[in-house]
Amino acid sequence: MNERAAGGDEIAAATEHSPLLRIEDNSEIPDSFWKPGHSRSSTLTSSIASASINVPTVQKPGTILGIFFLLIFAFSVADAFKQIPMTRIFEDILCHDYYDKTPGSDAPIEEELCKVNTIQTNLAYLLAVLESLNSGVACLVALLWGIVADRVGRKPVLLVCLAGMLLSLVWVIVVGWFSYALSPQLVWISSLAHLCGGSPVLLACVYSILSDVVSESERSITFMRIHIISIVGNLASPALASAMMSSTGPWPPMLITPLLWIISLGLVAFIPETIHREPPDNDECQPVSFKTRAVQGILQLRESLSIIRIRSISLLLCIFFLSFPAIVCTLQFMIQFLSKRYHMRLGETGYIQSMYGVAHIAVVLIAIPSVSEMITKPSAPSWIRIDDKEKRDLVLVRWFYAASMTGAFILGISPSLSVFIVGLAVMSLGSISSSFIKSIAASHVDFEHRSRLFTIIGIVEVASNIWTMPALAGLFALGMKLGGGWIGLPYIGVSLTCLAMLVLSMFVRVPVAESDDEESPLDYELVTGIDE
Repeated sequence: MNERAAGGDEIAAATEHSPLLRIEDNSEIPDSFWKPGHSRSSTLTSSIASASINVPTVQKPGTILGIFFLLIFAFSVADAFKQIPMTRIFEDILCHDYYDKTPGSDAPIEEELCKVNTIQTNLAYLLAVLESLNSGVACLVALLWGIVADRVGRKPVLLVCLAGMLLSLVWVIVVGWFSYALSPQLVWISSLAHLCGGSPVLLACVYSILSDVVSESERSITFMRIHIISIVGNLASPALASAMMSSTGPWPPMLITPLLWIISLGLVAFIPETIHREPPDNDECQPVSFKTRAVQGILQLRESLSIIRIRSISLLLCIFFLSFPAIVCTLQFMIQFLSKRYHMRLGETGYIQSMYGVAHIAVVLIAIPSVSEMITKPSAPSWIRIDDKEKRDLVLVRWFYAASMTGAFILGISPSLSVFIVGLAVMSLGSISSSFIKSIAASHVDFEHRSRLFTIIGIVEVASNIWTMPALAGLFALGMKLGGGWIGLPYIGVSLTCLAMLVLSMFVRVPVAESDDEESPLDYELVTGIDE
């Protein structure tokens, strides 16, 4: 495995010939798997490779990270900003249809009249199918885009992803604006724009570029910072969108959203490409047929998918597959749920989302460092003291899932808004688990192939979203039909998925550390705090 320079700023050369997986335990690796001393240079993938990929030395990684953090913040704000106005726009369209009025022909119908079960059920399924189609289309092409990102470059793929998501949003706006002539179900066509990669490829590019820029020992720290910045973006957007909607209605904030995506596209121009191709030697240049390139692509797909043959990685992928309910239930779905159950205007629900964001940041900055310090003190009782940092992170992940399970259960049975907010506070204790799980997964794979690892993780998470939204919509419709406290049925389902993730995490093993240089997110928080 190629290691980074001691200073952390220089990044060693990485080639397509490097092993994809780090062997952590021979008992988990089949006999036919790549072993030390077994060269793959004789394989078709290696023999037809026309160039090697070098990760260049980064002259000013701090500047690059600063630009990248702005980019993360920009498209986090853009993605969250549209949720409330979009929900209200399509609720009003369905409301006009329910009351047999032509959409767009008169003023919006009073929002309280749109809370009948039929309208809310149709709205839930409309948004659920949209999310599932987005996820399904992106899932079909994500791994291919991951290979392109590793061989052609992260930056062009990132640009294509952002352009596709902007195009998808524009079509949603077109359907909503011309609702008097277009059926609201035509919004589903916007999913075709996710052939450009969608969210899994976008996130894979994000993590890959950051892994290229920062040193190995700072990887977990950087992932934590990205998570914090994303949460801050999601914290600011709902409250700002709610404030605008209260005075302007849903359309002005909805029309601002494309501008935010355009800003994100502009920021990408300032990010340097982190992989470059070296021209091959003249004596090695040979024409390659289309058939040979196709076989090469198939072999690379098999190489990428071979990671699931490690038991711990398979368990982590199962956890990622179950992870989206705990995320989605605090986003757009919660907007509709709060409005229906507690008779709130949609424009007021953004403040509740922002409160959840504040709780999340408090957990990262205060709760997690405090708990970590408590369980690592020599004076701590033996039954809670954990000296090994890798095992400590995994144990804390299990605690996070227990908190999410408890918080989701409180959300499901909460009789009032105040109890619901308490449930959100409890659930926020487990909201940081994704950063730890991704870091544990990344430690199994060499850094030069992490773009494909994160693409696989993105695919699994998107596959999770395919079933999550219809499942929540179905439970929501069933809960409204049953009436009473059964309306909280979706969050009871979320609680059960958190329980399943907790059980799976009990069987995950951390990889054997190669050195003592790599820090976990908790080490960083305890020593330096989030902001250096």
